[in-house]
Amino acid sequence: MNTSPDGTSADDPAPRTRREARDRARQAAAGQSSGPAAPTRSARRQPDPSQDETTEFVAVSVADDGWTGFHDWASEDDHGGPDRHTSYEEQQRHRRRRAGRSCLLLVLLMVLVLAGAGYAASKVGRISLPGMSKGVPDYTGTGSGSVTIVVKEGDTGTAIAQTLLKAGVVKSSAAFVQAASTSRDFGRIQPGRYTLHEKMSAQSALAMMLDPKSFQSTGITVPEGLWARQIFQLLSKQTGVPVADYQKVTAQSIGLPAAATGHLEGYLFPSTYNFAKGSTAQQQLQTMADEWRKKIAPLHIPQNRLHEVMVVASLVEAESRLAEDGPKVARVIQNRVTKGMPLQLDSTIHYAEKKRGTITTTDQERARKGPYNSYLNTGLPPTPINNPGLAAIKAALHPANGNWLYFVTVNPETGKTLFADTYAEQQQNEQVFHAWCQKHPGKC
Repeated sequence: MNTSPDGTSADDPAPRTRREARDRARQAAAGQSSGPAAPTRSARRQPDPSQDETTEFVAVSVADDGWTGFHDWASEDDHGGPDRHTSYEEQQRHRRRRAGRSCLLLVLLMVLVLAGAGYAASKVGRISLPGMSKGVPDYTGTGSGSVTIVVKEGDTGTAIAQTLLKAGVVKSSAAFVQAASTSRDFGRIQPGRYTLHEKMSAQSALAMMLDPKSFQSTGITVPEGLWARQIFQLLSKQTGVPVADYQKVTAQSIGLPAAATGHLEGYLFPSTYNFAKGSTAQQQLQTMADEWRKKIAPLHIPQNRLHEVMVVASLVEAESRLAEDGPKVARVIQNRVTKGMPLQLDSTIHYAEKKRGTITTTDQERARKGPYNSYLNTGLPPTPINNPGLAAIKAALHPANGNWLYFVTVNPETGKTLFADTYAEQQQNEQVFHAWCQKHPGKC
């Protein structure tokens, strides 16, 4: 039998594809019959002799060793399963189907983006997109006259806009909503009374509401440094809830940490609160405790230091008037505790005696034994002695650098305080304080 150099019979038909030629060569090398090798699959289309060999036979078999990958990204419905060829037309239809799916995914993605933007704008009631402001009625200028409006707790931008419209401040609620939805500062608007003008542009009305001069709080302001018992009296007076109801609230019931050691003192954060009408003592104190948690969260105070920080913060709040003095007072406290020295702070005596209104203490008060007597005891008092603000908490967490062991406020009206490393320096500073007291009888 005559064979060609590649091992095929001269009578064999010429291979139609490179694959068929490669298969015949493999069979010849293995010593198999030189008879015609059956193609792995039959083609759906006959080859076009005018085309290049690489495009003579476009049908493929996914079962062939030389083809990988298509089955990974096309389903059996797309290419007919492992026992079918995929023609050029089928591949094109598959690509068109994939393109359609991509378009559908893009549309869904756009819907989700718009939905997210709508949620972000929910606070003001609607979102401002290009072209939305066209045709919306709006005044021009800053208006005239005087109008007072009230923003209530929980009011959205839409609710505020309706209030402004009814009061004659803006020409349409839509104009104010659009101005609010594009303002980064809108979130600063708090419940309370606002004094505005009549017939203002929406943008002017928003700007005036953000001006502190136009705002008057309708909430209850709890100042820094009050004792818990004083806070109970303040809240009771403003809300009508009996003081006894506040006294029944426990640290556990409002979720205070173990560092509070079962006490509310120190953890009722001073701020302005707009309690809902009819709220209970439990709900009000819960709100204040929640505000404390919210304020200290960014400080990342270690749990094993939380009690110490809050106690020192209350001492800083009681003993310093000026912001720059807080970290120095915290350092004096830390230095004296480290050296085993009593703190000798009149504020702890005032707390134990339930006494307000004086700066100094008497010999009898300082001699009375008790856990809060910082003249007789060393170390920190067992609990905070008031409810400190954020500045005092930060000062306690990050004391200033220094070797001070003493301080004295030499001018109680201005808060001027002098610090000293030695007792001799402290005695000189105390003379400045005594001189002030002599000029201001009854104030020391």
